Amino acid sequence: FIGLKVKGNSMYPKYIEDDTIIVKLQPDCESGQDAIVYVNGYDATLKRVIKQPDGIMLQPLNPDYEPKKYDYTSENFPVSILGIVVEIRRKV
Repeated sequence: FIGLKVKGNSMYPKYIEDDTIIVKLQPDCESGQDAIVYVNGYDATLKRVIKQPDGIMLQPLNPDYEPKKYDYTSENFPVSILGIVVEIRRKV
């Protein structure tokens, strides 16, 4: 397990900037789980992972942001999963 700080508001209202999330490290997740995902090898992002027959959709919860889809057929599939969110810690 690792702890990470949330930056930005693409996953608002469930996750708020500066929340600490506890992430269970694992290389895969179920469709519909919130996960930390590396895009292009080094850009880590917190998104809801939606698995589709031809690729993975990274879905923000905030409607101001568009989902991004990554096709499995891409020669260099740019998405890898670091782990799933198991806990949110927030200061009051």
